[in-house]
Amino acid sequence: MFSKRSIICTILVGLLLTSILLNGGLFYIAKKSYAKSKLVVAFPNTTFYQSANAALQAKQHQRVILFGDSRIQQWKNLPELEGFEFINRGIGGETTAQLRMRFKPDVLVLKPDVVILQLGINDLVVLGVAPNHATATIQQCQDNLKVLVEKLTKQAVEVILLTIIPPAKPNLARMLAWSERIGQSVVEINQYWLNLPKMARLHVIDTAKVLKNAQRQWHDNVNKDILHLTPVGYQYLNQAITITLNTL
Repeated sequence: MFSKRSIICTILVGLLLTSILLNGGLFYIAKKSYAKSKLVVAFPNTTFYQSANAALQAKQHQRVILFGDSRIQQWKNLPELEGFEFINRGIGGETTAQLRMRFKPDVLVLKPDVVILQLGINDLVVLGVAPNHATATIQQCQDNLKVLVEKLTKQAVEVILLTIIPPAKPNLARMLAWSERIGQSVVEINQYWLNLPKMARLHVIDTAKVLKNAQRQWHDNVNKDILHLTPVGYQYLNQAITITLNTL
């Protein structure tokens, strides 16, 4: 039999190892986040798609540009619709302010007929560490969304605005830098767009309804992690945008 002392020692060693692993994980996340923020300053993303944009052939079909952050960038299996060509211009980690910086070269210059937008979550996750900036952060995110939509509709471009995909349940590492205010702010911004009177050339898709059932529970296997989707999740989005595109 194990002695009481050996059991206690085993528990303490287990707790120590758990602490080391957690701290190591947090250090990795912090370092990765810091590096990303510094790289954005040193190397703006305005030329990220420069070569790809230059290589595009003349339009032969209606051009659909997907524009946004990692949720757009990871959208690989796009629908195959006759009469449409899809161009993905997503970059992971970008805020709405960063997306505005490359909006002209990656969207307007490409002469799109339709633009699909999914952006905003990277603005709002900062509320987990800077809750005092909630009002300004939410307002800036909303203002940037309005600017992009207005510029597109004024140029007679059809806009499919996917409401900000709600975050799933955070894991332990995320919880240390998470806040319920993030999810609340997503709902707040989304409700603005969902409650707008019908506008010409603006088509708003409620991603929460697309990715969740009638009981507001996530469909099976749609969440890759707290912020991203699996291929199954993207299939639900494909179905939603296909319905809208077929009405244009």
